Amino acid sequence: MSASARNIPVHKSPLVVEPTGSHKTTMIVLHGRGSTAERFAEPFLASLVSEAAASNVAERANAVFQDYFPNTKFVYPTAPLRRAVAFNRSLTHQWFDKWSPQHPELKQHLQVPGLRETSTYLHGLIQQEIDIIGAPHVALVGLSQGCASSLIATLLWRGEPFGAVVGMCGYLPFRASMVDVVDEADDEDNPFAETKGDANGVTERETEESETNTKSEKAIAWLHTELEMDKEDVHIEPPPIQSIPIFMGHGTEDPLIPCEHGRQAVEFLRAIDADIEWNEYEGLDHWYSADMLRDIIDFIKRRTGWESTTLTKSGDIIGVEDQRES
Repeated sequence: MSASARNIPVHKSPLVVEPTGSHKTTMIVLHGRGSTAERFAEPFLASLVSEAAASNVAERANAVFQDYFPNTKFVYPTAPLRRAVAFNRSLTHQWFDKWSPQHPELKQHLQVPGLRETSTYLHGLIQQEIDIIGAPHVALVGLSQGCASSLIATLLWRGEPFGAVVGMCGYLPFRASMVDVVDEADDEDNPFAETKGDANGVTERETEESETNTKSEKAIAWLHTELEMDKEDVHIEPPPIQSIPIFMGHGTEDPLIPCEHGRQAVEFLRAIDADIEWNEYEGLDHWYSADMLRDIIDFIKRRTGWESTTLTKSGDIIGVEDQRES
């Protein structure tokens, strides 16, 4: 199907915040529904971080998020304007259409075009940065619907595993459907399931092929079909998502996307062997906090080997230790 036939929205050029030092790493950061790169970028970068925000970082009362990443380029794409069915088809910036954040399983078909288009778009941004600085030095970050889009794009990613994924107050679209696909294949009581030693005409080769079809492969193949994505190189073992560390944080008082939706996403991703860390923040609503940003910084520095910056209490950079592997 051609792009014109699918009426793919046009993405404007991302907002790029250049590093204050030399460019060694890149974060691609996605806003939530109804926002834009311009509205989200500056407050995020200028947000205060709890003291002792990461290993090898001195305590500093007024440190902001960008201070910890002087060699990081921040890429902020803006979601295109799409018709929101839940808002009487009014135009709003959203990565995909959705009926209800509180009930993600309702009218899931609304999500399909946007998630397909957004995944393809994000894959292009990720590959562009990989071509510049290498896969280990690229991270994908998203808030709310930006988190949901990041998780789907990472599930569908077939390239070299990149540095990390960070999700804030988000969820996993189609989670329940993928759970059903995985559980159905593992259900011993399922009369249609193929089992080793089945004497009902299943050949040895068919049995071997079914055994190599892991939970993650089943879920990813289903997602490719549901989103009508190109199936080329779907079966990559192990799938890249199993080699990309993922951080998810959620406020316990989130009224828009209940914290339970984040927990369920983590439970499923762990079931398909994703490497994921989960943090809950008492009293936090649908946003990030100084404590969450502290934990994100610690996660990225600890899991990716990105260089660690030491800050004085006055804010000066007094030392940089490059921990990246050659």
